[in-house]
Amino acid sequence: MRRLLLLASLAALAAGCGGGTKDAASGKPPAPGPIGIGARQVWFYPAKGKPKSVVVFLHGYSGNSREETPVNHVAWLEHLAARGNDVIYPRYEFGGSLNPFPDLDAGVAAARERLGNPDVPEVVIGYSRGGRVGVDYAALQAAKGKEPAAVLAVFPGLNAPGETLGPLDKLDAKTRVVMMVGDKDTGVGGVGARAILARLAQARFPVQRIQIIGVKSHGPFKATHLSVLQTGPGAQEAFWNPADRLIDSVR
Repeated sequence: MRRLLLLASLAALAAGCGGGTKDAASGKPPAPGPIGIGARQVWFYPAKGKPKSVVVFLHGYSGNSREETPVNHVAWLEHLAARGNDVIYPRYEFGGSLNPFPDLDAGVAAARERLGNPDVPEVVIGYSRGGRVGVDYAALQAAKGKEPAAVLAVFPGLNAPGETLGPLDKLDAKTRVVMMVGDKDTGVGGVGARAILARLAQARFPVQRIQIIGVKSHGPFKATHLSVLQTGPGAQEAFWNPADRLIDSVR
């Protein structure tokens, strides 16, 4: 009996690490992954058909271990994959990091390899903390000659003292930077977006390549900081549709 229990425990552990079991609620196989360990864990959603672009989706506040996994955003990630995007969701930190970029790079590289290293435009979507990290990630990639085509920073947060920032002066002048600010967002408001704007201005980034989208509340939809986690028509109109249009514009 002890041997059977041990074998059952090992089988359950293997299933949890490999990501090959079905979700009990939906019956659907989960996204491939995670692969990697610790802050270098990464999930990825292959595009339906031949990929037309790669989307790197950066999570919000890392003090929430749930947000470090795709669970809060699965519907949006699956929507992006269904529209022909290879989607990558890196953990990139464990409970916060002053310099998440080495782990972010490693996670994205591992996922890209599993996806066949598609030679297509890359778009970064970041939410809250990930919105600010996404702009700096784009700059660091640009410094290596691998600039993303666009960044969508959804309700971007403010960097903490001592955090590593990217060289915004290295951003390609053709890169599009789009930021969203919610009219009911009392979590970060427009503080993060204003800070990024000031840094972009200091770096002399072309103002015509910057767009600010004011997300407005209407009917039952309230543009709070957590409204990004919703999947109803209001959230799709506010977040999914502009993201789709941005991605389509750089393909």
